[in-house]
Amino acid sequence: METQLSLFESIKDLLYLKPLFFVGLAVIIILLYLVSRADKTWLNIKVLCGSCLMYYYLCIVLKHIVGVPTVKDLVWRAGIGEAIFNPNISLIPLAGGIGMDFILNILCFIPLGLLCPVISKSYGRMKKTVLFGLWFSLAIEISQMFTLYRATDSSDLIANVLGTALGWFCFKMAARLRKTRKPYGDSGSAGKDPGRFFPGLTLMTAFMFTFIS
Repeated sequence: METQLSLFESIKDLLYLKPLFFVGLAVIIILLYLVSRADKTWLNIKVLCGSCLMYYYLCIVLKHIVGVPTVKDLVWRAGIGEAIFNPNISLIPLAGGIGMDFILNILCFIPLGLLCPVISKSYGRMKKTVLFGLWFSLAIEISQMFTLYRATDSSDLIANVLGTALGWFCFKMAARLRKTRKPYGDSGSAGKDPGRFFPGLTLMTAFMFTFIS
């Protein structure tokens, strides 16, 4: 019983976000509305829900899993004379083999590859989704140079990109099961897709509110 309660508390702590993050959620909704209005299109409910879910997912990853630096942490370290820049870099991929951390990193990035094409038709192309996952992963690894106990590891980069690609394949499989008439990767509609900006806007908002949290 105690083990079950401990597991429940761990999951609850992982999924909990400070009220400040919900201000960021409101910012996401406003940005979606403004972009849709600028493109003279209706705000799609699926895009709205997908973007809000992605924001929540990104905040959990940034705050509780990968541990990017925050203003509070940087100010505290500066106050005690601790170095702000602490690079701990491992450039040799898979130096320690494929362990549980590598597998968990893959699993962690599956939602990213799944949600991107849900939000935007242009991300129906695997290349664009994987590149988005790569840039997100690079941003994480670079930010971890400003933390005390995190390492910038090329193995993490590989695992994150693999997880993004796997999430994209999951989306395509689900789309085929639904027997959609027009695939998300249709190049003719990508240029007119108002949702093409939403994954990037959501990512930047999640980074900003995590940093100031």
